[in-house]
Amino acid sequence: MSYRDLDSDKAKEYVLERTNLFVPGDVLSVRELGRNEADGDGYVNHIYRVWNDAGDSVIVKQAKPFLKMLGEGVFPMPVERNSSEVDIIKIRSAIVPQYIPKLLYADRDNNLFISEDCGRLGIMRFGISKGRRYPGFPRMMGEFIAKCNFYTSEIYMDQRVHKELGRKFTSPFMSLIMEDILFLRKTLLDDVYRGVKSAAPDVVHKLASDSFWGRREVRIELMRLRDIYMKKQECLVHGDLHTSNTMIEGDEMKIIDMEYTHMGPFSSDSGYLLGNLVYTYDTWFYHDEWTEGKRKSFRDEVLRYIRDTLSEYLRVFTECWKLDAKDMFREYPEYLADVLSAYLKEVCGFMGSQACSRVGGFSETYDFDVVRDPKGRNRARAMVMATAYNMIMRRNEMTSPEDIVDLISESADIFRRKIGEA
Repeated sequence: MSYRDLDSDKAKEYVLERTNLFVPGDVLSVRELGRNEADGDGYVNHIYRVWNDAGDSVIVKQAKPFLKMLGEGVFPMPVERNSSEVDIIKIRSAIVPQYIPKLLYADRDNNLFISEDCGRLGIMRFGISKGRRYPGFPRMMGEFIAKCNFYTSEIYMDQRVHKELGRKFTSPFMSLIMEDILFLRKTLLDDVYRGVKSAAPDVVHKLASDSFWGRREVRIELMRLRDIYMKKQECLVHGDLHTSNTMIEGDEMKIIDMEYTHMGPFSSDSGYLLGNLVYTYDTWFYHDEWTEGKRKSFRDEVLRYIRDTLSEYLRVFTECWKLDAKDMFREYPEYLADVLSAYLKEVCGFMGSQACSRVGGFSETYDFDVVRDPKGRNRARAMVMATAYNMIMRRNEMTSPEDIVDLISESADIFRRKIGEA
């Protein structure tokens, strides 16, 4: 049987016929993920949870030559992204196995792989938008990013191997998507979305977005950040690291959806992820179902996640440098100081670019959708845009995680005073 185009029934047949993950004769059940909140967005790939009556379960993920959310023939996608994800799972499992779902089976001919089911964990975006706290997140995420960065960099690797790694994980199509989405208002998906989405954007939101994108000085700085993003080939980066791709509960965390992996700057993943937390912070001024005291407490918690994730990154990266950097690097601690200084400045800029690209567009964003009051929702969006502007324009002033956190909170205070809220 050909399995090039799985559906729910074929997913069950495939697992029984091609693998030894279940006992022969098991009666299997299957559900396609991405159809409710607990699953995540499910925009791109076809993902199935398959389980038996005993409760044993696996995840089957197949890449098809189009975006799942749009259907066949609308927006072509390279199916090779699935094989790239298999390869990076193997690499990162050798570096930080505690943070990567176990790979159980791979089939490059059918553009699919099977992995451990991490459904026992929750998707962080949904939890944090409802006030769930994750005290272990900064420690785990700081370690994950720092070690993945360091051990795929030329500071640790043989120079030739590092270049081969960069060649292997070169995906012009996938990189182009991120280079446009993060730094340019127009993206590859604009025309596609216009063709499938009839609802006009909120008028107030559009005015705030137009005002931001109309400022020449910020567009120039975004071009400079884009240049850094495109030209710095320091390590393998996740490329799409955010709270929807973070599954977490207590002291356990797994990172998923690594098909955008490519060579990039050390600062890329940290900036993209923590930019997500900038608008988490700003929306928590407007969750009117909570008391002001509880909203303030949770905002402080989110700022702590940002500060402590950066601090943990700096600590772990420095520790890895001292233990495992090649001699040509280890004897020059001044160069390490330069690397980490550039990291902080770039992270601040990439946080701003992530926030403005996501919030300055008009796609659905769960973090704002859960704010019940439309006026509060638009104020939160405008606050994010004001904060993003400051992070982009003032990034070179940043010398510590505390500087970045202070800039976020000060930007919110200034915005609220201007609109008469404080």
